[in-house]
Amino acid sequence: MLKQLIRNTVLSSAAFGVAAVLGLIVIPVIIRSWGVTEFGLIVLARILLPSGMMGLLDLGLSEVTTQAVARAREHRNWRLAGQQLALLTVMAFGLAALLSVAIWIAAPYLSIALRVDPVHIDRFSQILRYTALANLVLIPALVWEGIVKGFERYNVLRLAEVSSTIVYVACTIWASNAGAAFELVAYAYLASTLMRAVLVFVAAFIAVVRKVRLAMWDAPIRRELMYRCALFAQGKLTGGLALPVQPFLVGLLFGPKGVGVYDTVVRLSRVFKIIVGMLTSALLPVASRLDERGNAKAFQQLGEFGLIILPMFTVPPLVAAAVLSPEIMQVWIGPQMVPYAFWMGLSFVVPICAQYLAFGNVMFLTRADVQSRLNRLMIYQLAVWAVVAIATLRIFDERALILGQVVGNAVILPLQIAAMSRGLQLDSHRLLRALLAQVVVLVVGSLLLLKLADYFTIDRYWGLGLAVAAFCAASWLVQYFLVLEQRQRAIFVELGHRFGWDST
Repeated sequence: MLKQLIRNTVLSSAAFGVAAVLGLIVIPVIIRSWGVTEFGLIVLARILLPSGMMGLLDLGLSEVTTQAVARAREHRNWRLAGQQLALLTVMAFGLAALLSVAIWIAAPYLSIALRVDPVHIDRFSQILRYTALANLVLIPALVWEGIVKGFERYNVLRLAEVSSTIVYVACTIWASNAGAAFELVAYAYLASTLMRAVLVFVAAFIAVVRKVRLAMWDAPIRRELMYRCALFAQGKLTGGLALPVQPFLVGLLFGPKGVGVYDTVVRLSRVFKIIVGMLTSALLPVASRLDERGNAKAFQQLGEFGLIILPMFTVPPLVAAAVLSPEIMQVWIGPQMVPYAFWMGLSFVVPICAQYLAFGNVMFLTRADVQSRLNRLMIYQLAVWAVVAIATLRIFDERALILGQVVGNAVILPLQIAAMSRGLQLDSHRLLRALLAQVVVLVVGSLLLLKLADYFTIDRYWGLGLAVAAFCAASWLVQYFLVLEQRQRAIFVELGHRFGWDST
């Protein structure tokens, strides 16, 4: 199971990394071809998809479906799975119809509320109507994706992700070279997203066609699924308000140009945050099966891995990117966005905090009591975000929302780690010692990297890559010996044996 988890995690991360790089490439293409305002309009149209703000209202359909399929695989109870999938499918189509009708009717009013200028308002309203139609497919696709995840067929998901991204990037570059209107980019994104949904549907159908027969559900099944969906909805609403909703709020307050600036500043850090999601995308079915078996020791070891060892590898690249933000902004976008580089560096605090919560947030989806505590902490985090953002809105404009999110994440993170530690029954003193050692290593390393950047001019991608790689290699080496205990270092030897890397 561990070997399968690692393979799926590596596959998911590598595939999304390719898709993310392609997505980052088109941002300067869009800004240079059509402008920051048009880029903001494209971003605003996307937030009404399940991958954006509408994801706050999806009731956790994908995750609940993944749990249902994983449990069916563990207990071979495919009849129960058929009843659960039938209910989830009905819920998905009902939710899709409701949201699509709402977006269609609200399209012209949203255009006015988001301060779209008269030149673009008709075209933007038309984009929103096509977005409403796309949701009729994309919301049910969440159930199809959950089925594929439950069977741990992540190669199919990542193939769909990469292929659809390639189509979108190719269409965007073609539109730029052809001098086409900006809305063609929005339509290309919708088409590529629908293409991904169709591929996922085919994979899900092949996976279940010989195992599952949809059947009418009974009251206990309805209550259980509704309860799980309610927990997911609570978590998504509280956590999502601090991320997917922000571009929408920026649009209401500052218009499409403010959205373009905001999205450009946070895009790179947001990509890293989503990569963390890919690192844990293969975890839910494994955690569900471990929990069903009552294997408390393996569950605890997996959680400790996520709190200590995963951040050891994933935080250093984020710290390096934050320190080198002025150089990255110059090379990536150009001099017009360099004045915002400080805010891009500050935004990396959010994915850095997410590294320590990624495994726990997924694992405790199987335990309602811990998930409820984590949801409450997310509400506190949201409250801090709102207070800080409102207090500084007149000073920093759209960047006040970034500041609020950074402060909220940093203040609540220790409480979230403590809740996960108690849920896993870890030794709190050992955990605190390890995390403090990580912080010291990273702070010292970032100060040295900052000094290095002052002495050397880094104005090429290869220079940035070399600086980040050197920082990460040094940080990993120091942490391996100063942060990890002997029993934790033994994990790497065990993994080597499992994957056949034994030199003897």
